[in-house]
Amino acid sequence: MKDRTHVPDKVYSYLIQVRHMMCELISLDLKRIVSIEAFDDVAVEANQTLIAEQIKSVQSDNNPLADRSPVFWKTIYNWYQYILNGTFKTENVVLRFVVITDHNISLGSIADSFVKSNSDEEAESALIEAKKQLWGENSELKDSVPDTYNAYLHILFDDKNRETVLQIIKAIQSEIHVTDYDQKMYEKFCSQTIPPEYAEDLFIYMLGWVTNKVSEQTKYGNPAFIICRDFRDELQAQIRGRDQNKILSSVSVRPSPSITQAEVERQDTYIKQLNFIELDTSDKFEAANDFLRTSVEKTEWAAKGIITPQSFDNYYADMVRAWRNQSRLLSLTSTGSQITDGQKLYFTCQESVRAMKVQGNEVPEFFGSGCLHSLANEPSDAPQIGWHPKYKDLLSKGEANYE
Repeated sequence: MKDRTHVPDKVYSYLIQVRHMMCELISLDLKRIVSIEAFDDVAVEANQTLIAEQIKSVQSDNNPLADRSPVFWKTIYNWYQYILNGTFKTENVVLRFVVITDHNISLGSIADSFVKSNSDEEAESALIEAKKQLWGENSELKDSVPDTYNAYLHILFDDKNRETVLQIIKAIQSEIHVTDYDQKMYEKFCSQTIPPEYAEDLFIYMLGWVTNKVSEQTKYGNPAFIICRDFRDELQAQIRGRDQNKILSSVSVRPSPSITQAEVERQDTYIKQLNFIELDTSDKFEAANDFLRTSVEKTEWAAKGIITPQSFDNYYADMVRAWRNQSRLLSLTSTGSQITDGQKLYFTCQESVRAMKVQGNEVPEFFGSGCLHSLANEPSDAPQIGWHPKYKDLLSKGEANYE
């Protein structure tokens, strides 16, 4: 039997910041906010505490936590600047190095002493020792340190900045993951209440969901924020989407005659399409009712997480395919009247969608018809489906019928 906690191969195609963001989103604290490029590579806001994380992916001999690592000192210098400009507050902040590597890495003596410092005395001792190690007992070596990080040391070792630097040292933490980061993340994901048969599929889907949310927010140069509650709601919707097998209950009521009349008189595109094939008033009223009720159902089901967005997409795609096939079949047995052919196509499609399901679930009687009208309504100048053989020409000309 396949190991249900073996990380899917596809995970490696996702950026490490996105993967770590998702790792932080797997939380029982639904108010927790996780961000990318807001306070740091990744940051977590929870219980009035800010956790700012520098994510380092290492696939070479470089060690970002070594005593003389430019990356190490630049990160601490950046944290100092964030405190100076008010991005961070010195209280209730955690500053964390997260190192993901394919080989063994250990903390340098300076990083180790910083991580172990929990009091002002310990932090001061660690800072003095770091200065002595890099600059010498009497700072006689300060000008021999490479330029790649010495400029940072001049700021961090300056006595006038001592109090702020001590607060930073006390806040520093580290995590080192040697070859097992993605495996740990996947096991953390699977520790939730998730049907094991869906675990891999859901894991990759949620990684994609996080990626899309990040892309939507960062494409204009802005940071990305995701609330754990939104992550959990989407995950639960996906679980339901794979696990449901029931009739979807209707939440809408039949519109009043006055609302239906107003909808027909509005002459939206789907009503115009019925004019093209000369359906009578009762058919148009029924179409308006189905269209309005279906709009309510889709909104409510999506809001409650009963139906996933891609399930609606699949449902519509199946409808378009069915309409296309019926159009081709009817073209082979044309009556010679485009209006009659359009009516045949309309009623044939109305009948065929009655058996179609959403996420494997049966839908209310009106729902399939309402979705057909949605497809026949947008985009208004060239809807995805139509009933009259030349419906696009008619819409572009604004004609009431065509024969």
